[in-house]
Amino acid sequence: MNHKPQTTPKLAVNAVIFNEKKKVLLAKRTDNGMWCLPGGHVDLGETLIQACLRELAEETGLKGEVVRLVGIYSDPKNSLHIAQGPEWHTVRVSFLCKITGGTIRPSEETSEIQYFDVHQLPAMITDHAQRVRDAYLDRAAAFIG
Repeated sequence: MNHKPQTTPKLAVNAVIFNEKKKVLLAKRTDNGMWCLPGGHVDLGETLIQACLRELAEETGLKGEVVRLVGIYSDPKNSLHIAQGPEWHTVRVSFLCKITGGTIRPSEETSEIQYFDVHQLPAMITDHAQRVRDAYLDRAAAFIG
């Protein structure tokens, strides 16, 4: 996989969702087998919230609603995932969301969708565990980076 260096950071969003038992919803990626929060890159013409809810639906089959901002994460060291290389930099915006409909199902990008106890998280991509903790502890919106 050959990637050209970026000239500006990419913008990405993630949905942090807890069920009634305070377990967090995670998706297992098909490209690298790692667990992550549902989410992805913002498309041209989308708001952050539109992108977050689109990615949630695409990756999990669930419809949702944004409750609040969890945080903005911009540290380049935590941008690396998949195989983009050291020149890849993503600014990540995470939202606490609630489910409003749909049915859990995997997608082309996800092989499994599962709820996990926040104290027993599986190995996850970059700073996703930090984002789960920030949402779980109900901190004021974090700015990390």
